Amino acid sequence: GQGLIVDVSKHITSIIEINKEEKYAWVQPGLVLDELNKELKKYGLFFGPETSTSNRCMIGGMLGNNSCGSHSLIYGNTREHTLEIKAFLANGEEVWFKPLNNSQFYAKCAENSFEGKIYNCLNNMLSSKANRDEIEREFPHADINRRNTAYAIDLLAQTQPFTKDGECFNMCKLIAGSEGTLCFVTAIKLNLIDCPPKEKAVVCVHLNSLNQAYRANIRALDFNPGAIELMDKTILKLAESNTNLLANKFFIEGEPEAILIVEFARETKKEIDIIADNLEKAMREEGFGFAFTRVYGNDISKIWQLRKAGLGVLANMKGDAKPVPVIEDTAVRPVDLPHYMADITAMLKSYGKDCVYYAHIGTGELHLRPVLNLKDKADIKLFRDIAQDTAKIVKKYKGSLSGEHGDGRLRGEFIATMIGSKNYELIKQVKNIFDAKNILNPHKIIDTPARLVKKILILISTGRSMGGLWRLLIGVREVVIVEKHML
Repeated sequence: GQGLIVDVSKHITSIIEINKEEKYAWVQPGLVLDELNKELKKYGLFFGPETSTSNRCMIGGMLGNNSCGSHSLIYGNTREHTLEIKAFLANGEEVWFKPLNNSQFYAKCAENSFEGKIYNCLNNMLSSKANRDEIEREFPHADINRRNTAYAIDLLAQTQPFTKDGECFNMCKLIAGSEGTLCFVTAIKLNLIDCPPKEKAVVCVHLNSLNQAYRANIRALDFNPGAIELMDKTILKLAESNTNLLANKFFIEGEPEAILIVEFARETKKEIDIIADNLEKAMREEGFGFAFTRVYGNDISKIWQLRKAGLGVLANMKGDAKPVPVIEDTAVRPVDLPHYMADITAMLKSYGKDCVYYAHIGTGELHLRPVLNLKDKADIKLFRDIAQDTAKIVKKYKGSLSGEHGDGRLRGEFIATMIGSKNYELIKQVKNIFDAKNILNPHKIIDTPARLVKKILILISTGRSMGGLWRLLIGVREVVIVEKHML
């Protein structure tokens, strides 16, 4: 490409400060999550949002994607635990974003600096009641924690001075989930929490259908679990081809169509057993589940290893058709999930396609991967058709097309569908305010091409006429010219 890639994974990886009393840590963006939590454990603390890629994902990436993790039911997302940010703006100006009361906010708006211009423009945008009403009407439902579609101007609109009883304005809410398109982050202040209770147990609810799983999930939420994850029969079957994972399937009874992994953490095992008894009773009364395996202690990690391996084992599917990541990040309210999934299933059935289902059902975000053969031109076309149809279905339920993986270039073209054309113009203004020259991750989130960039490699021999070649280039977005002698 013609841009510069900044790799923070080698040198910008330090823990700058840990404050046990006030429960915060300053870290650099290249720090790996597991390395952070390994150090925090010495203080009886940890960083709540945890991803299945925790042994390699970096805090900067988690901030960019507003990552969540399996236990987001209780720990929320990265945005909620980001207190302050130090960064460079597109013009090289260094900034320090933190909570501001009203007087501090207006003082920022009055500053004669690039940062002051940013605050002032956002103030003008969000002071408009018409804009705030449009944002509230079109953005994903406020009850959906995993909502990362577009820039989070909906959250800024809920803060002071725009909402009287809101939290203090904090630009960090906007930077989280912005995928590096607004600034270059150099340090992050994170909120920390106490390590969870040592007593844990997992109830593995075996179900005869996916539809049962969607409805059983709603019932399970009544018991305040720390996590509810889904694995469908496809992932369970594919895991059999991996000898390292076979031992982790010890908890499976019979041949379920789906399994809900429901985890509880409490102070005593007795307390957990009472909850698990009541959960099983309620499930059986409503006809959900034929087995309720309970797992304690060290064996719990084996279940989570199998769940985390879900993404990897999909590559074991035989043949050219594979589960592909095109609609894997949608999120709706759990109460809407049964009807939403009925619509998704009907849409995929109309194309004659199967799908793999797994992950964060407890928060309404299922990772859905249609099985497509991307060596087949027809399925390449379906790749986009399915994405477009999914966007319309998600919008029907006021959901989020991107729950935690980001819009990027894959889903960016559908943002206007998700938040409305007026709001799309507002978030384009946000990008232009921060980065008028479009140098920070261009074409992510904003102005994403509707189709992949076409490239033509032209081999030029000495004296060859170019007239005919130029006529071939009409409609081509990018041209790469290589001299013959360079090959």
